[in-house]
Amino acid sequence: MSDDDVIIQFRRIREIRKKARKHRYRRSRLDKYRLEIEMLSNNGGSWRQIANWLRQERRVKVHPTTIGRALDRWNDKQEGED
Repeated sequence: MSDDDVIIQFRRIREIRKKARKHRYRRSRLDKYRLEIEMLSNNGGSWRQIANWLRQERRVKVHPTTIGRALDRWNDKQEGED
């Protein structure tokens, strides 16, 4: 086997692994409350306050950092659309 064949095989394996690592996005439980969460955040609500509101009013238990990650993801999508 020549050096070129080894390099080609190595690149092929690298591409297969890269595709396997690719994160597939699935819908979040928070997506259906997006407008309410963004409204609360824009009006000064902290992630913890929003998480408490979801738990009490919508019966959705999430960690406050999940709220922050969702807001970041939604903001990134909006910036990409502009």
